[in-house]
Amino acid sequence: MRIKILGAIGEIAVSQPAYQKHSGIMVDGQILCDMGEKEYLSYAPSFVLLTHLHPDHAYFINEKASFDFPMLVFAPEPWQESNIRVISDPFVQNGYKITPIPTIHSTRVKSQGYLIEKGNCRLFYTGDMISIPSSYHRFLTGLDAVITEASYFRRGGMVRKNSDGRLFGHTGVPDLVDFFRKYTKHLIFTHFGSWFVKDPTAGKKKISGLADDSLTLDVAADGKEFMI
Repeated sequence: MRIKILGAIGEIAVSQPAYQKHSGIMVDGQILCDMGEKEYLSYAPSFVLLTHLHPDHAYFINEKASFDFPMLVFAPEPWQESNIRVISDPFVQNGYKITPIPTIHSTRVKSQGYLIEKGNCRLFYTGDMISIPSSYHRFLTGLDAVITEASYFRRGGMVRKNSDGRLFGHTGVPDLVDFFRKYTKHLIFTHFGSWFVKDPTAGKKKISGLADDSLTLDVAADGKEFMI
């Protein structure tokens, strides 16, 4: 699979030349995963997978007008009068098998990552997350690569608990490395927080310090491409 990073930052107030646009990746020029910027529609994807309805992953959340998308758009829940299709079960689209995998992230919106399979290639795109329910871990075995978030570098990230005990927020980069190394040898970090964007050189050094001979850690940037 050919991966093109369209935007590599979260909802933050700082930017750099290679870190200006919100979340979005293209897979094989066909699948758009998240659309943090309206301009991503100009790539004319065959279909779109939205991890959750926060504006840095779904630009239209802050728009007032009603609209329909010119291609199939899938998400964990509906949005107003748009033509978004709600999915929670595996399906096949344009020759790709797509498996939605729930993630713990927000108490206000539903969220899910996507296992994307074609031939023998298995890619998992997480969106924002604290964790994945244990009943879904079986889907993660033998992943060729994981594209995941890097909102916080510190261990534990920023995780809070609301009044009914449900967690919300983002886990830390070291926690994601510890979790996903059981399932893949290749992690690509994107959706960076201000800790990284203020000094990308220092941020890359921190991330590379978590790699070893059994695990490759890559860093995304706006426009950067990877082959899986």
